[in-house]
Amino acid sequence: MTLAGLFSYYDICGKDVFVVDDHHKILAPWALIRRQIGRTPNLITIDHHTDVHEAFLGHACIETMESGEDAWALARALSKRIDWQDDQSLLWAIERLRHDEHIDAATMSDILNYAFCIQLSDGGGNPSIEKKAYEAERQVRWPLPPRLQFPCRPMTYDDPENHIFVISHDCAIGCTRMPHNDDCVVEHGNMIIELSYLDDQLARGAEMSRCVGIPHLEAQPYILDIDLDAFHSQKAIKPAAPETFYRLIRNAEAITIATEAECVEELKFDDEPINADMLFDQILRHIEMAVHDST
Repeated sequence: MTLAGLFSYYDICGKDVFVVDDHHKILAPWALIRRQIGRTPNLITIDHHTDVHEAFLGHACIETMESGEDAWALARALSKRIDWQDDQSLLWAIERLRHDEHIDAATMSDILNYAFCIQLSDGGGNPSIEKKAYEAERQVRWPLPPRLQFPCRPMTYDDPENHIFVISHDCAIGCTRMPHNDDCVVEHGNMIIELSYLDDQLARGAEMSRCVGIPHLEAQPYILDIDLDAFHSQKAIKPAAPETFYRLIRNAEAITIATEAECVEELKFDDEPINADMLFDQILRHIEMAVHDST
């Protein structure tokens, strides 16, 4: 097996596009992109899930099941063995990675610098310093109200050890329901690559990136990574205002796509006539249109 055997490659109007079926295989094209550009890129990923599990933890748990050794310590030791310049090392790593472990593997091995996750499954994301202080005070003073005011954006953030930022979201842009309900889930999912939603996510991400010396998520070379399971409907894959999505496509060093057909089927909204093949064709059309817009 070679690294090239793990992905398909497309040249869309001069834009490099790498495609895998299972997301953890994306480590291969990420390493090749890293070699090509000669510096460590950041990652902007659009996904349903956060994909922030610790690299090799699933494998380490199996390996230490009988011995009772520290699975977490073994997982971190295995991460240090990845050599992004060596094909065999990458093949060894990919064989042992499980679902949602690829981003941690990449940031911990210098394939990626920082990762910024635009996602649908975690409303809290990386908590800000202000939010953590507020929650700590609320617990200490309960049942009295906290003396600190509820934090408002912009906020500040610690530098995460794994170099991964999960960008938070409240709900669909403009939602005023209290409490949020199933209708919110649909509205939120339908706007995953709409201009209004991506602008909001990029602004939140910029608050995070500034805390580690990056003025904005697009200020340094980045890979745009797209997991097709982020799209739950025809409306989601066909945004009314794709301008921000198209800018992310145009300015990316390369684009990587995980088709994840089973997850697409599992996560799509009821009665939606979509599948991974349809979504993939539509994404390729978006890439072509985005690149054409710049000419």
